Amino acid sequence: MKNILILANPSSGKKNSIDFAQIAEETFKARGWHCVTRITKQKSDIDKYTTEACAEKVDHLIIMGGDGTVSEVLNALNTLSYRPTIGILPTGTANNIAIGWGMSTNIHKAIDQLIDAKQEKCDVGEVNNHLFLSTLSSGTLPETVWEVSEEMKEAYGPMAYFLEGMKSLKDEKAYHFELMLDGKKLEREGTLLLIGVSHNVFGIPCFFSEAKRNDGKLHILTLDQTTLGDKIIILSKLIRKTDETGTMPPSVTIDSFEEGTIELINDTTHVALDGEKGPDYPLSIKVRPSYLTALIPGNPEKSLLFNN
Repeated sequence: MKNILILANPSSGKKNSIDFAQIAEETFKARGWHCVTRITKQKSDIDKYTTEACAEKVDHLIIMGGDGTVSEVLNALNTLSYRPTIGILPTGTANNIAIGWGMSTNIHKAIDQLIDAKQEKCDVGEVNNHLFLSTLSSGTLPETVWEVSEEMKEAYGPMAYFLEGMKSLKDEKAYHFELMLDGKKLEREGTLLLIGVSHNVFGIPCFFSEAKRNDGKLHILTLDQTTLGDKIIILSKLIRKTDETGTMPPSVTIDSFEEGTIELINDTTHVALDGEKGPDYPLSIKVRPSYLTALIPGNPEKSLLFNN
């Protein structure tokens, strides 16, 4: 009999996690599984209930929330010796991590997906002692992530990030990045630096077309300063990429690495980490291979926006 703890964050997204958690618990119990639900009331509860799940050695820790909640759980696990298998029931605003795992944002479908899911090892990234499951990004566009208000998130959902991003395109700023990746020194003058843990980034299924969830590498894209028209072309290429590597213009550089450092020359800014405000430069970054066991649906949901 499976032993499950549901960690539900009622502050995520449309704030309907409590009702959905009850549905999920009843569904799991109907399968003969032992299941308890913990509802967070404050941010520190995420750490508290993650620690409880590990102390009880539950089989599955099901996170009901958005990317921020998943990231908090991941970093709480970093201090613990036991790590349960992680599943996600996405109730946040963007839900990029869950979508990258093939989860439906329809909770009823997502519950069914978890019941029949397979267990798969997943890499995670580590930067300045913070863990991330999806992306690290830096530059003009990522800076808009923490400028999106809670009111905008509630009113527009994922579109809130897009609206803020479009406003920033007119005022983009080039940064001078100095990178040391697997012993190789590189310099980039660009407006965007993005590092992904797997192939799926921001819901784009093959953003890093050769990447896998457990290939033991991190994948990096840098974008030089360029025109709005060029950006639209590049975005179109990324969206329409299949499993075969697409041809990118010279303003885009894509590479893979296991460990490195990144410095920002004569400037300062934060990075965005799984959609949340992350650490300052300089960055010390590495992959943690197969660090996490995840529940990955055998019938992954296809993105309506990016499905060809």
